[in-house]
Amino acid sequence: MALSLYRSTPVANAFYGTPDVSGLIVESFSVSETTSPTEQKDDLGNIIAVAVPDPIMEISIEGLRTGTFSQTVGGLLSVTMPAGVTLGATTIVTGMTRNFASEQFEKISVAARSYKTTMTAGVAT
Repeated sequence: MALSLYRSTPVANAFYGTPDVSGLIVESFSVSETTSPTEQKDDLGNIIAVAVPDPIMEISIEGLRTGTFSQTVGGLLSVTMPAGVTLGATTIVTGMTRNFASEQFEKISVAARSYKTTMTAGVAT
């Protein structure tokens, strides 16, 4: 049976559920956006300038693995986000843990970073 979702006006645009990741039944999905500003100080130690680079999104995903999950560390991660929510142009898997337990299905934990810039894979020369 399909889920019926009833909402009042204050939560009419609230998201319900998780983003889609191919090959996973996503149980939790979190995104933390950070940047690493560089501060320039004068000779008295006062901050006189700040350079703020593009933010990086750290992504954490937990889910039940299905037979089609094929992500690899170092590979690109494809995520279908809810309407109005966006990741950067390039999302790279930075870590993965496979969990097995007695009388449990295989679970996958994925860590990834999403960058604003569009990038393609290449071979270092």
